[in-house]
Amino acid sequence: MSNFLTPDKIRHEYGLEIKEKLIPDGSKLKPNRKLTSGKVEYVTIHNTADIKEAPGTNDAEQYARATHNGAMSGVSVHYYIDETDCWQLLREDEMGYHAADGFGPGNGTSLAIEIIMKGDKSKDDREAEDRGALLAAILLRKHGLSILRLKTHRDWYPKKYCPAYILPHWNDFVKRVMDYTHAMDHPGDVDMDGKVTTKDARLALRAAVGLTKLTGPQTVAADTDGDGKVTTKDARAILKMSVGGSKA
Repeated sequence: MSNFLTPDKIRHEYGLEIKEKLIPDGSKLKPNRKLTSGKVEYVTIHNTADIKEAPGTNDAEQYARATHNGAMSGVSVHYYIDETDCWQLLREDEMGYHAADGFGPGNGTSLAIEIIMKGDKSKDDREAEDRGALLAAILLRKHGLSILRLKTHRDWYPKKYCPAYILPHWNDFVKRVMDYTHAMDHPGDVDMDGKVTTKDARLALRAAVGLTKLTGPQTVAADTDGDGKVTTKDARAILKMSVGGSKA
């Protein structure tokens, strides 16, 4: 029998599969406190190191399982995400232990995303970072927060250089989060120019038949039915949207 975690629930948001295995209330593995103001005010980005994967699993599952097993030295975060998997461990209305500021604003007002990377600029790292940007955009948008509410661990605790692999190009990461938010707010605008035209429909069609590879944000914009992939059905929907030159 496998010792791997089994999610209690799986949901899909903008093509991202999220596995839920929430730490039970009353557990010593989390603060058991609601967010200070009763609502999410920030989203905090962290990096944690890629680890050797056991056969049949991945980094995100291993970190999630280690948390449930009490092997994370008291750290509890809302989400772990890598290049293939994403796990939610805390509800979005409760505090975690992730910002090294006790019951201060880092832990008390923000959701924590741990993006698992090696720091070697590999394909896996790029995909993990991109998926982390997508998750950040999902959470900011869900809670009505602007991009100014996206924070780093270092913002809350300056002695900690984290997210270590993303900080050197933090502005690029922020831009990617903004691109994802734009795509969510402007379905059909595949070329990200602020309007839906036949050009967008052609891009979606080319992607659907394998002639063009879209970026992550472009894929979200093109996936009009939210099934996680771009198909000729999406291209047809975008073509209908383009009639009359509607704004995205």
